[in-house]
Amino acid sequence: MSKKKKNKPTLNKSNIKNKEILNCLIFLLVLFSYMLPSYSEDMPKSKDDTKKTSNELNVIVTPANAKQGDVVCVKIEKDSKCSGAPKVFFDKTKYSVFELSDKYYRSLLPITANYKVGKYTIEIFYKGKVKRIDLQVNETKYPLQELTLTKEVAGLQASKIEKDSVNRALSNFSQKKLWTGKFLNPSDASLSTVYGVKRRVNGTINPDYFHKGLDFAAKEGSDIKSPEDGVIVLVGQNSKGFVVNGNCVFIDHGQSVISGYLHLSKILVKEGEFVKKGQLIGKVGSTGIASGPHLHWGIYISGKTVDPINWTSMIIE
Repeated sequence: MSKKKKNKPTLNKSNIKNKEILNCLIFLLVLFSYMLPSYSEDMPKSKDDTKKTSNELNVIVTPANAKQGDVVCVKIEKDSKCSGAPKVFFDKTKYSVFELSDKYYRSLLPITANYKVGKYTIEIFYKGKVKRIDLQVNETKYPLQELTLTKEVAGLQASKIEKDSVNRALSNFSQKKLWTGKFLNPSDASLSTVYGVKRRVNGTINPDYFHKGLDFAAKEGSDIKSPEDGVIVLVGQNSKGFVVNGNCVFIDHGQSVISGYLHLSKILVKEGEFVKKGQLIGKVGSTGIASGPHLHWGIYISGKTVDPINWTSMIIE
């Protein structure tokens, strides 16, 4: 019985073509396996990694927990490769950002006396990234003051020229930081009313009102000094429609910080004048809405009031 011969595979064009395709596929698979690590290194491995990438901004917030009346300092470290300045938002408001030094940008946030207690978010946009920081605002216990005014004085309201002039002064601040240390008290007299006080005027409380500065129980004609270097941005006169503030002076200390001095009997400076720390700027009086001679001193950040005692008790960058 004869054995059948096994057919030997024959080499033809079809076999050669299939072998070349197979070899090509193997080569591509090997090549792709070497390339995979480099792709994975560039991709975030988890949602947490994505968060880390978006929070690379170096931001310092002082104080970390604020209270009503405070000013909050937000410092953002500069990136030499980024030409644009950061953007800062707080409580649905965009705040100005200034160059503080070669290393930092800085924004000041005013926490007025009527801020509701609770948690707020500061948002910083810079270098194509965003950083969100929670800020707790705590309560400050403000006293209630009884005040009696004549019907004529109590019924007075700010005139249009007064409102427009003050609003323009509070929004027109210079890019350069002009203060260097703690602010001086503008009067040597004792305090009669602190910042944030609620008032019952002639027996009635206005729920939207709070005292927007410090009152000094100074004598008629006593000296008023500039607490820091600055530029006079407004001189208002009782005779020219300043019926509430009376004779007044507003000083721009740079980078959104403005101070105001109300109810003066005499003004000793002019608009556009540069004044030095401790320089005499006016005399105490009782013009405008005032129950008697005193100095009202207010500090405004981006047009909103804060407690001036913060500025006399510590150095704010």
